[in-house]
Amino acid sequence: MKRLHRIQGKKRIHFSLPTLIKSLSTLAIFCFLIFSSGCTDSDSSDNETDLAEITENVSDSGTGMELIEVTNLSQIDEALKKGPVVLKLGSKGCIPCGEQEEIFSELLPKYQDSASFMLIDIKQNPEFATEFGVRVIPDTCIIMDIENGKYMYMRQDGSKSQERTSARFLGVTDKEILSETLEKAIESRKTEE
Repeated sequence: MKRLHRIQGKKRIHFSLPTLIKSLSTLAIFCFLIFSSGCTDSDSSDNETDLAEITENVSDSGTGMELIEVTNLSQIDEALKKGPVVLKLGSKGCIPCGEQEEIFSELLPKYQDSASFMLIDIKQNPEFATEFGVRVIPDTCIIMDIENGKYMYMRQDGSKSQERTSARFLGVTDKEILSETLEKAIESRKTEE
């Protein structure tokens, strides 16, 4: 409850302790959500060269292990013949996107024969942001297959969905969670064959 006091002609507002605690809690939750969700837009050109170097370093063309930069959806369609596709939508100027690429590079050797890891830079290819409904980056998903001309996505719980919104991972996704979900996608494809 607010109380007004007049001190030498000036108004002073006092807040009760529960009101102050509620306000601070709301502010803390808001700050947590903002800082943990990833990038929404980044025009910082200072970080672009650093992140471009990360992308180059995780590709190892000598062993066939590489992160594939997508410029056309037919690349995803072709990769699906081999197995599931782990797809990250982001940009080179986004620090959390670079962190997600590092996680991809850690998983790549384990799944090189059963899955593909692909990247889309939505700043260079903005049509993909619209196509996949991207609002926050990094935005990661696992594409299982194509059914009736639409991508089928693996959800974290192991179920398939044509709705990417229910099967995507926003922000930097933990390596174990991605690995577990990818294992489910690989197993599901094996049982369908």
